[in-house]
Amino acid sequence: MAETATNNVRKTADPWLQAAKTQWPGVVRGYYRRTDLLARVEPVRPLTVLRAPSGFGKTALLTDLFGRWQHAGGIAAWLTVDEGDRAGIVDTYLAVAFKVGGLPLVDMEDTWRKDATGEVPHRARRRTELLASAIKVHANPCLLVVDDVERLVHSEAVDTINFLLQAGPPNLRVALAMRDNPGLDLAKAESREGIMLGAEDLRFSMEHIDAFFNGDLSLRELAALEKGTEGWPVALRIFRNTRAASGAGRAPTLQHVAANRVTAEWLGERLLHNLPEHDRNLLLDIALFEWITPTLAEEALHENDLRRRIDKLGALEGLLLHGDDNTLRLNPLLREYCVAKRRHDDLPRYRSLQRRIAQAEAQEGHVLEALRHANESGDGELVGRLLEDAGGVRLWARLGVKSLIAANDHLTQEVVDAFPRAALLRSTVLVLQSRFQEALAQYAALRAKTRDFAQDRVGGDDAALRADHILVQATLVGFNCLPLHSPLVQDALASMDEIVAAPIADPVVEGALNLSFCIVHGQRGQLDAALDCGRLAKAAFDRVGAVFGSVFVNLTLGTVAMAQGRVRDAAHHYGSGAPTAIADVLSWELEHERRCDPPGAAMRDVPTIPDVGWLDVYAAAYGVAAELAFDVQAALFSVEQAREQAQRKNLVTVARFLSALRITWLVEQGLAAEAARAWQEDRLPATDAAILDLERQSWREMEALACGRVRLLAAQSDLASARELVRQLCLLADQRGLRRVLLNGLALSIRIERDAGRIDHAVADLAEFLRLSEATDYLRPLARERGAALQVLPALLRDRDATDLHDAAAKVFAQLREPTQTPHLTARELTILRAFGEGGGQDAIARDLGLTTLAFQAELDSIALKIGTKDRAEFDRFALEAADTLPRAARRKWRGAGRRARI
Repeated sequence: MAETATNNVRKTADPWLQAAKTQWPGVVRGYYRRTDLLARVEPVRPLTVLRAPSGFGKTALLTDLFGRWQHAGGIAAWLTVDEGDRAGIVDTYLAVAFKVGGLPLVDMEDTWRKDATGEVPHRARRRTELLASAIKVHANPCLLVVDDVERLVHSEAVDTINFLLQAGPPNLRVALAMRDNPGLDLAKAESREGIMLGAEDLRFSMEHIDAFFNGDLSLRELAALEKGTEGWPVALRIFRNTRAASGAGRAPTLQHVAANRVTAEWLGERLLHNLPEHDRNLLLDIALFEWITPTLAEEALHENDLRRRIDKLGALEGLLLHGDDNTLRLNPLLREYCVAKRRHDDLPRYRSLQRRIAQAEAQEGHVLEALRHANESGDGELVGRLLEDAGGVRLWARLGVKSLIAANDHLTQEVVDAFPRAALLRSTVLVLQSRFQEALAQYAALRAKTRDFAQDRVGGDDAALRADHILVQATLVGFNCLPLHSPLVQDALASMDEIVAAPIADPVVEGALNLSFCIVHGQRGQLDAALDCGRLAKAAFDRVGAVFGSVFVNLTLGTVAMAQGRVRDAAHHYGSGAPTAIADVLSWELEHERRCDPPGAAMRDVPTIPDVGWLDVYAAAYGVAAELAFDVQAALFSVEQAREQAQRKNLVTVARFLSALRITWLVEQGLAAEAARAWQEDRLPATDAAILDLERQSWREMEALACGRVRLLAAQSDLASARELVRQLCLLADQRGLRRVLLNGLALSIRIERDAGRIDHAVADLAEFLRLSEATDYLRPLARERGAALQVLPALLRDRDATDLHDAAAKVFAQLREPTQTPHLTARELTILRAFGEGGGQDAIARDLGLTTLAFQAELDSIALKIGTKDRAEFDRFALEAADTLPRAARRKWRGAGRRARI
């Protein structure tokens, strides 16, 4: 009877086709087994359905399941269907598949022969019933796997599979893989009896991607790959193959993979091949949208009921993802391919659609999206007009600096040359990126071209050009990396004064002007005036919802509050609005001013220093980073590196600030003669009056210059000159309300008076410091002069006339003496320190740790530098406390671990 069944099949199709459709494909090379998915489909249920677009690993998972079933000794039939399969073919292939899988069909001989005539649907149903009977007679569970189910386009073929799903024997297990449902009854898969897995279930997680690449990807590459593929298995395989073929050892870019010939062939021939032409054209069109909003897309594409048409693309479910607010987006790799194909196959349509999308996005207020699409259309005129309509430079107040920079990225040089307001935006971005030379060159050329910013392009808006110019001037002043006395800044301030005197119609312009004056007043130490201008600026920005303008106002007001010693107000301003890298740096500085850690003590992770031309940010970042360096040499190195970088970028005030800071660290390293030469070479001020001049420089520059000069004079034993300069510094700081500067001056005075042997004067300065710091909570100035403070504090504690300060003095004394818990020490260094703290002699400890005595001593010296002490007694106490942080058993474990690793 088996022979008869086979003969009937041969009448239907060639033997090679039978084998192709009924043979198990086998596990493909490089298959990645996901145990989590296998655990969900094993043991095999009455109905298992994998429904997802191509490339989600449906066939691979079923192949694995099929092979494991066979390996366990079960009967398994594999069938791959296609569009030409009708009922008379499907039922025959089912019989062959089960025969190949080991199911006995001999008992069906007579019935099969008798049913060889009659209508095809009748014969097919009868044969399927006979097959079901044979499966039932077998009694043991049998597995049927049907792949590419969506290809069943003939209803009678669908009915054949439906019969097995609905009336099949209880020992039949069916597993189906499909892109879309051709009409099968899948209720059983959605019940407790079955399981249905979709694209979200088959998608690779970050952990799976990492394992798929054998853990060879960096965190950045892993995140980029997860974002670029969204866990689409076939995309990951293409990425992996492309990476291996390139030999670069790094994950290729999305654009590189999308342009790959293999990618194009697979997407075109496998994924999109079965899409009707009108659906394929729709997909290529909507791929031009990064986010597909049906109403916006309908307007741009001149289509009605677009959402219904998109929803009918069922074969792309899982690649066409739903977002918030009724939006959709394509998988990034698929989108990149579709965009490139539309551009290549029909460039005029591509550009026309990009132009229409840009206009539709602009009407919705999506400025950056509109500029991107306009740029892709190749229509420079449209790019310029859309930028002008969106407000030009004024975009920063509404959308932020990052968006302003992104807008600039969409401007070609042709657009900048043709649209003066676009050129002003580019000048502003160059300032924000600390590219001052380029910004000033662009600014000067535009000034001549527009007759001093009075005449816009033909058909432009002269008043809007003047308003944009005011904003650029405000940026040049506000991001004060140009000296306050420079001609450009002085001219800008003069013209801004004239504008402020008259009514200002545009709140953004009003806010920007007042923000700039707020910054300038703050830098000059005119703090009350700075606060007034800041409030006016914030009120103007708030009137029009210019959120990012308000953020910059808060940051500026925070720096003013920090200078005044109003810690809570400063923290409040820095924390207002969305977190920014600038706020992180300024908050870091504020936190540092309140601590007593020695050099090298870790406070928290160093924040990223934003590359914006703002002196306050650079001064805060580089100043604190130097003080937290492991030793004086490292601090000096970091300052010199930053200074050279500032000079390369022509950041004049930043470079000057760092030159002054370098003097301090040269002196601290004992290089007073070199510090004196550096003062001359960098042309730093020669007189006390010039050092303290707040009309020509910011208070941060003044503070760094004065403190560096005082330390240099003290190192040169010119205590009288040092005392006079620090006296003038304290007087100026007190007059201007610069409490942080005043506390730094008092701390320096304590050191100078201690060195001069005038302990009573040092005690008086210390008493004034403690009274001021009680309100500000600033202790960093005293920590900078830790040695002098620890010598003078006991004298203050003995002073009966200062009993009101004894509690504060005792607390500060304990904080300055208290060793840190060395969170910055490595595990190796902690092992050495704890072993040393347990005692036993250096030679014995070194042998125990697998070190030579000299190497062990070098390790101790390195740790001492990190801790910030050269005192042996203090180091011993520190080591004892480190050893006591672990119980005895754990300490033995540390010792053993060090010995085994032979550190």
